[in-house]
Amino acid sequence: MEHFLLSDTEKEELKQFIGAEAELPDMLNARERRVWVQEKLLAEYSGVLVSFTLNIPGPVKVLPYVPETFELALKEILQALSDSGIPVLKRSLILDRTGPEAFLCVDADALDVKRLLVPLEDASKLGRLYDIDIIGRDGKKIARSDIGKPGRTCLLCGRPARECSRSRTHSVAELTSAIEKIFKENFAG
Repeated sequence: MEHFLLSDTEKEELKQFIGAEAELPDMLNARERRVWVQEKLLAEYSGVLVSFTLNIPGPVKVLPYVPETFELALKEILQALSDSGIPVLKRSLILDRTGPEAFLCVDADALDVKRLLVPLEDASKLGRLYDIDIIGRDGKKIARSDIGKPGRTCLLCGRPARECSRSRTHSVAELTSAIEKIFKENFAG
């Protein structure tokens, strides 16, 4: 499992993006790149794909403590997989100003992997920042509803997160402030 965690070089690479703004074209390119990587990995390794990012709104995707949060979450994901006897076939990372991304090809049933990892997103305030997508062997994303779980709620008001996101109910500054508070509670002495 250790070889799937972040190396010192990868940690330093990610830290260089702290505070860097990602413009809209950067985000659109990152989305296209993510889909390309997902499709490539699914084609190359006949497994299920765990695609992991952090939910960080606004143009700065690598805030202080994002590297630590990303590494902690990756460790939690890998531990959960290991504890369940689910082998990781391949690990791939993208470290960029658009935010860190991890891809893990695993040999397991997609619904079982979703059931295993959704609790990490729901276990704590920090886990609320995790965005763990599971993509089945057929290339289809497994939804929380597929395993009988409700959609995610807004970090600030508890309403459905999709509604607040679409209607831009909260400002980026309000959301960033809430996220920074979560980081401080978890990492600052």
